[in-house]
Amino acid sequence: MKRCAALALATTLAIGPAVADPVELSTFRDLPRPEPTLQVAYGEAPAQGIDVFLPDGPGPHPVAVLIHGGCWSASTAGREQMRHLGSELARRGIAVWSIGYRRANEAGGGYPGTYQDVASALDRLAEDAPTHRLDLSRVVLAGHSAGGHLALWATSRGSLPTASPLQGLPRFVPRAVISLGGVGDLATFARFVPVLCGPGIVERLAPSDKLAEVSPAALTPSAGSVVMVSGVIDRLVPPWVAYDYARAMRGKSATVPRLVDVPDAGHFDLVTPHTSAWREVRALIEQALRP
Repeated sequence: MKRCAALALATTLAIGPAVADPVELSTFRDLPRPEPTLQVAYGEAPAQGIDVFLPDGPGPHPVAVLIHGGCWSASTAGREQMRHLGSELARRGIAVWSIGYRRANEAGGGYPGTYQDVASALDRLAEDAPTHRLDLSRVVLAGHSAGGHLALWATSRGSLPTASPLQGLPRFVPRAVISLGGVGDLATFARFVPVLCGPGIVERLAPSDKLAEVSPAALTPSAGSVVMVSGVIDRLVPPWVAYDYARAMRGKSATVPRLVDVPDAGHFDLVTPHTSAWREVRALIEQALRP
């Protein structure tokens, strides 16, 4: 116990005291969430929908694809949990394509449905881009938590073997994929999923014989860049999770993941507008979308 206390003290002295407490889940849940400009259905299930936020002006608009988190579980909110970010980015001239998907513990979700939903929602963006004046040469994928895993997977699905039911060539190449407290290496993180998300999730999301098809660390990303953003004081998905993914990518991919550790930030600071962590994330999105 004394050794643990000494280590904790040394860590505190090394990184300094926190400027503010991290954003709690209850605070994140209570954020106002404006209605999107329109909603697009790509399947019959309620979760198979897309919130679209369009900026003023004729376009063509750069696009931020948002993928929500929530433990891959239907016990949490779906795509509506990202609506506050959709409205903010739209005010700054960025169109938002915020996708929902069937979660691991709902009908049709898990393997392969969850992944097929993400792929279908991205393919729908390619189809609808001319209608909404969206610029497919300026697209960023940004996923939070479980959505970070899905964003990393989506930009890597082209490297799947042809025998996989998930294989498919993306219809556009994003300039960047930005994982916000997301999981890139499911093989190393799977043992924590039952503790964080409840029983049965990881078994349906990533069956042991399909892990190589759904863990981004086993695949090769096609995005122009990969950015792994972590809150230094994230208690749910700590920074070492991003480091595990970056380590797995060394020597395997020409795209070297960039690691960004945000001081004094917890898991939900990264997607809460009034925080300095969100301002840093927003700057990464805007930087990637510059003409």
